[in-house]
Amino acid sequence: MHGRIKVKTTAEQDQERRKEQERKLKLFQKASSIAFYKIGNKEYDDAGLKVTAELLYKNSDISSLWNYRKRAILTMKDEFAENYQKLCENELELLVACLRNNPKSYGCWHHRCFIMLTMPTPAWEDELKLCNQFLQFDDRNFHCWDYRRFVVKHSVPEVSIDEELKVTNHLIENNFSNYSSWHYRSKLLPKLFPSLKYSEQIEEGKLLEELEYVQNAFFTDPNDQSAWFYHQWLVGRGDKNQKLISAHFSRESNAVTCVFRKPSSRNSVESNCSISVGSAIAKGIWKPVVDGFVKYCHAWLFKLSDDVPIEDFSIRLHCFDVKVELDVGCELMFANAAFFTNNEFRQTLGETKSALLETELDSCIELNELEPGNKWIVLTLVQLMNIIDPDKYREDINKYVSELKSIDSSRRNYFADLRSKIVIEQNISAGKLDNGNVNLSDFGITRMYHVQYFSCVKILNLSENSLTSLCGPLYLLRCCEQFWADDNEIDDVTGICDMPSLSLLSLKGNRLVDVGCLKTIASCHVLKTVDIRQNPLECSEADVMRLLPDVKVSV
Repeated sequence: MHGRIKVKTTAEQDQERRKEQERKLKLFQKASSIAFYKIGNKEYDDAGLKVTAELLYKNSDISSLWNYRKRAILTMKDEFAENYQKLCENELELLVACLRNNPKSYGCWHHRCFIMLTMPTPAWEDELKLCNQFLQFDDRNFHCWDYRRFVVKHSVPEVSIDEELKVTNHLIENNFSNYSSWHYRSKLLPKLFPSLKYSEQIEEGKLLEELEYVQNAFFTDPNDQSAWFYHQWLVGRGDKNQKLISAHFSRESNAVTCVFRKPSSRNSVESNCSISVGSAIAKGIWKPVVDGFVKYCHAWLFKLSDDVPIEDFSIRLHCFDVKVELDVGCELMFANAAFFTNNEFRQTLGETKSALLETELDSCIELNELEPGNKWIVLTLVQLMNIIDPDKYREDINKYVSELKSIDSSRRNYFADLRSKIVIEQNISAGKLDNGNVNLSDFGITRMYHVQYFSCVKILNLSENSLTSLCGPLYLLRCCEQFWADDNEIDDVTGICDMPSLSLLSLKGNRLVDVGCLKTIASCHVLKTVDIRQNPLECSEADVMRLLPDVKVSV
């Protein structure tokens, strides 16, 4: 008679698992104590490499262990010069084992970069094969994509960009949703087919091919966002160069302020801008117009030396290829000028590209009829119309933005901001800033964009819109004397600060509750009048007066 096979109960199995886990934990803790002892005492030896390898195989996200191995390898570099290549190869093998356990480990990929740059004879071709292998497992592993770009950059001999483009073809054809491949493609094409007009864009012949290529993707699956993002890049405006857009001189502060299209660093301003007074080059220091340490800023101030004679003189500026002269008479306390054109936000479309974009617009209109209610199609329609002719398609753009709010109600605020951006660009392009008195009331604006372009405006009216805050870079309104923002939904005005010309501020009929948000207004030193009536402020008139003692405030 055969004996019965004893089957362990669930409780017994759980107990065995717990004991095994406790045993492994003790081993891990013992190894960790040894490793961190060596780290603390800077003992770089084979024993340290062995114990840290065991730990990293179990958990490759312990950055201090990778740092130990890095220092150990550098220490051994001179000591074991003959075997250093083998040491690095062993390290690469460890990394492959760790990556199989955790393909998205920052530490692993970063350490692999270090080894490849350190080892005497790196095999770059093998690294591309490794990338191919891991991208087969997960074609959206952005750590692997970053490493692939690193390999392509450092590889000797150089990796063919054309071959890399073929890799993206293969991956995209296998999976249209491979956003990483589309993104990589956008980085490769400008190198192979650069545009003569715009950086990070491609020449028109290749653009036509790419538009046809991406159409296959979004006509196949209109709901997939990857191809639509790539399409947005293809038809985008291109990155415009840095440029001086306005300059201001104040005799009171004896300083010149330059406002730029894009935020600029001190080094960039110092390298690209020169100022002359009369016939002599002015000496001084550039600093951002905002207090505190700011690395990048739209507006930079150049303080003239005190020995500049107080008489009629001219200030000549040469900033980012813009040459201009400001005539400053002794009777003038302030002078300013703007240097941007009314087509600042439009591409200069040649016949070929214009025809391409019109064809794309027709295709998207057709697809919208086939797939009504698709967010990506409608969003692309807005983008194309805004590029081709925002004035011609003004009503259609407003219609489609309203449609987007209904299609994707969870992002309705984003689409409202998008419409605000388009409205402001349309007004700038229409020359509405030329007379210094700008009325943007009742436009449905939810957010203020491109404030730097308003730096010469003296009166700005944003009343009867849908603004909820004024916390942007309003210090760029260097010439603004009157700022009206009545009848909005504003509960935050911390952006109203350091406006050197502001004398009147009206915030009537908003949602200001906390009197503390008015503190920043006190930095506008020539401010005389503030109207904050019809706000649910939880304070007394005396509280407001303490914050703004020298200002006439209507509460």
